Amino acid sequence: MSTALRTPRRLAALTIGLAALLVAPAGPALGASQTATATATATAAVAVDGAVAAPVVANPGNQVNFQWDAVRLQMRAAGGVTPYTWSASNLHLGTTINPSTGLISGVTRGSGTRTVTVTVRDAAGATASTTFSWRVIRDACPRC
Repeated sequence: MSTALRTPRRLAALTIGLAALLVAPAGPALGASQTATATATATAAVAVDGAVAAPVVANPGNQVNFQWDAVRLQMRAAGGVTPYTWSASNLHLGTTINPSTGLISGVTRGSGTRTVTVTVRDAAGATASTTFSWRVIRDACPRC
């Protein structure tokens, strides 16, 4: 291996790129009445010359639910220093994110498509985020 690939900066870049690849989604989680789950799993933080790689948030793919569905979407992250603190913006009415666990849950109310951004902050203060689309379809007859 050449000495150019052994430098700490290159190793850190390769580590972060590998971590991003490992937590990439396998595809969108679509299901009208099924709960949505993230397809990626978190991996352990990788140390490079004593430095811990910044966190990376797994993108769960675009989500689709009917109005009044009970949803549970577990967000996942890798890297950084645990514990993580989670936050989300532009969630559908009736859903929230647990700041300690990263679980988005609730009952989808209203309808339409929103672009949701989920952010994780690690114990060292480093942040990472991901954005995905969440569509809620109005059911023509929700109680039939």
